Amino acid sequence: MKKGDARRGELLAAAERLFYTKGYEGTSVQDILDEMHFSKGGFYHYFDSKLAVLEAICEQRAQECCEQARAAILQAQGSAVDKLNAAFHASALLSNGNPGFVALLLQVAYREDGALMREKMKTCQLTCMQQMIEEVLAEGVAGGEFFVEDVPTSAGLLLRLHMQFTDEMAFLLAREDGEERFTEAMVKKLNAYRTAIERVLVAPFGSIVLFEAKELQLLGQSILRGRVRQRADAMLGNG
Repeated sequence: MKKGDARRGELLAAAERLFYTKGYEGTSVQDILDEMHFSKGGFYHYFDSKLAVLEAICEQRAQECCEQARAAILQAQGSAVDKLNAAFHASALLSNGNPGFVALLLQVAYREDGALMREKMKTCQLTCMQQMIEEVLAEGVAGGEFFVEDVPTSAGLLLRLHMQFTDEMAFLLAREDGEERFTEAMVKKLNAYRTAIERVLVAPFGSIVLFEAKELQLLGQSILRGRVRQRADAMLGNG
């Protein structure tokens, strides 16, 4: 790795830590400079704004999801259905294993003015995952697990359904609903999207997992309870 690439990576890591602890709006470019002992010239050599830093973080995360999906497919033992489920699970941007990044996404990418950032992440995922999903579908067609005529188009459709479901879950989490309402809405949407993908593939009912409901429920609990704690802390601080 070149020295410049390493410094850029360190800058992204420092900015991400600050975004988690202080929030995106609460973090200034100067905060990032202070954290890194960077000059302004050093910062603007890599990024032209704080938003550009956040976009780079999101694109990096999307690329990591793609790499995890590729590894999951290679490790999956069994059918094409197993490989497809492994790819969906491994490439999930909404992961209970990283609630801090999910909270950051909800704070910035899933606001009304966050559409551009969401689309950047989707474009990155589509670009790097299209071919691997095509290969899984082609294997499933050859083995009689899936029945689709146009594999490339079907692969793109599945990826978009997967990403749209991610958007739906994120918007649910971004709302002010409680845990019970989130869980109820999540289960309904999860069932609807899984069924839609099964019908596209003409796959057996219940064969597509998409996301584990329990994992989404735990993620929802973590995000929603964290939001309650933040409000309580803010009230105590104001008091």
